[in-house]
Amino acid sequence: MTAQDSELVHRSPGEDGRTYGFGIVGCGVIAPTHAEAISRLDNARLVAVCDMNEEAARSFGTEWNCDYVTDVADLVARDDIDVCNILVPSGLHAKLGIQAAQAGKHVICTKPIDITLEAIDALIAAGEENGVKIGATHQFRGFPVYERIKQAVEEGRFGELLYGNAFVPWYRSDEYYARGWQGTKALDGGGALMNQSVHYIDLLLWIMGEVASVCGFADNLAHDIEVEDCGTAALKFTNGAQGLIQGTTCTYQGQPARLEIHGTKGNVMVVADEIALWEVEGDERVFNPEAGMVMTGASDPKGGMQESAVVAHVKEIGDMLAAIEEDREPVLNAREARRAVEVILAIYESSEKGEVVRL
Repeated sequence: MTAQDSELVHRSPGEDGRTYGFGIVGCGVIAPTHAEAISRLDNARLVAVCDMNEEAARSFGTEWNCDYVTDVADLVARDDIDVCNILVPSGLHAKLGIQAAQAGKHVICTKPIDITLEAIDALIAAGEENGVKIGATHQFRGFPVYERIKQAVEEGRFGELLYGNAFVPWYRSDEYYARGWQGTKALDGGGALMNQSVHYIDLLLWIMGEVASVCGFADNLAHDIEVEDCGTAALKFTNGAQGLIQGTTCTYQGQPARLEIHGTKGNVMVVADEIALWEVEGDERVFNPEAGMVMTGASDPKGGMQESAVVAHVKEIGDMLAAIEEDREPVLNAREARRAVEVILAIYESSEKGEVVRL
């Protein structure tokens, strides 16, 4: 273990006078977004990072002015760390989250919270047994466009929900899959649905409600990988509404993601996180045919840290700290994050069995 010599930037404490120490596990693509979000919270500071690749850990620690380690056990043993952000391959989230929880650390997992319900449930149990909070990050929930839709639906302004759709027609190259754990059953747990589409599936469920049953297909159409690069499903929600999900990584040149919500009093279509159509009873109609002309960072596997994503992470990580101080569950807690994974696994089961799967 090597410690950086520079002093951490002073932060003012939270409501209870406490500043929370954070440890990041995994120094990959999303790690800078988490580090930047932590730096913007008055009651948080990044204490240390961990990565099995020592050079990656050292480089990240130097850039963010914190300690670094290469063993998770060394990270979670530190008394100055209160929260661990788990940013490793998906199939390791629960395993390392449980290790952190057993050391008395609160846990935040990036998406998906894990790739099996058994692993997620074990993580939830570890949190309860050790008296720590387990949360997740689905940053699109913090984008103003989706917050606006969620609020309008909750206020009944869309009337009775009729159907909602999530389409993620992206592209990933063979080189993307060849470079590491993506596309493997053991660590990715799935393909276009579990990895790329999970954010939009989470949004769909967040807005539309609980799913009663699914009927779907998950196939490998264009890549040499163990999991699907194209998945399509029809949903029936418990409120009677219907829905469609389609996620791919084989769309020629890639297209922007779309989310649609339709009710008896309104329609909204979001393309690449921009309003393309807003027609809700009592509101001025908005039609923006240029929405989605610029792909989002989520659409681009090489996309850098985006301000909108950082702000959304600030909201979710900040809510975790508020949950600790108020002794409540985080808004995006482990059970809430479990929902999208349950639906995705049901689509896989439906595809394999060739039948409707009831949740």
